[in-house]
Amino acid sequence: MNPYRDAFYQKQAEWHHYEGADHVRGLHELRRPYYEWWTRDWLPGDRAGKILDIGCGSGQFLYFLKKKGYQQLQGIDLDRKQIGIGQAIGLVVEEASIFDSLKDAQGQYEMIVMLDIIEHFTREELFPLMETVVRSLRPGGRLIASVPNAESPDGLRCVYADITHEIAFTPMSFEEMLFCHGLKLASLRDPWPAPIGTMRQLYRWIVQASRSLESVRLRCLGFAPPRIWSSVMWGLALKKDS
Repeated sequence: MNPYRDAFYQKQAEWHHYEGADHVRGLHELRRPYYEWWTRDWLPGDRAGKILDIGCGSGQFLYFLKKKGYQQLQGIDLDRKQIGIGQAIGLVVEEASIFDSLKDAQGQYEMIVMLDIIEHFTREELFPLMETVVRSLRPGGRLIASVPNAESPDGLRCVYADITHEIAFTPMSFEEMLFCHGLKLASLRDPWPAPIGTMRQLYRWIVQASRSLESVRLRCLGFAPPRIWSSVMWGLALKKDS
């Protein structure tokens, strides 16, 4: 086990310089349009189903879901201070481990969210963890996850930028991992740059054009261009109906 995982991720509120509930609420508001774009067409139609955010931090994604009208939202994290901030802004979050939280949760959840979480576990740790997560989803339930993209030109930096990272994925290995646990990868998304506002939309067009030119150059050199260019990729996976 990586000893830095506990040492670092129980002090995230301090690392991010959070200054209390009002400060964090303002940061969550800034993130909302990004989450809106990254998860477009991915969220459940039923706003009454149970949703769990694993590694919820101070509740930024839960805050986004609550603003969209989802009702049964829960979050777990190991950072006590972040959990306290999340509770202060009205979110249902608790300090708990994944296995303790899900030990009696078979088939309960409409959706489980794991944003920037999976990469913090070794393969040996990840297998039983994912088995527990998938068992907790109802048939047809959803998993939304974001992971480091090793295929990106910036992928190596993303992997080693965090001392607690253990693994990264290509689109293929991510799909393989999901397949091993009975999940089907329904959609894979390149999150950056998000076209939030006119200037960012213009910037996105420039980036897309540049990526197209770089793809041509790579093919001329005999290499396949990345399927996902961003250093992080977002995926939606579905549990089988039966």
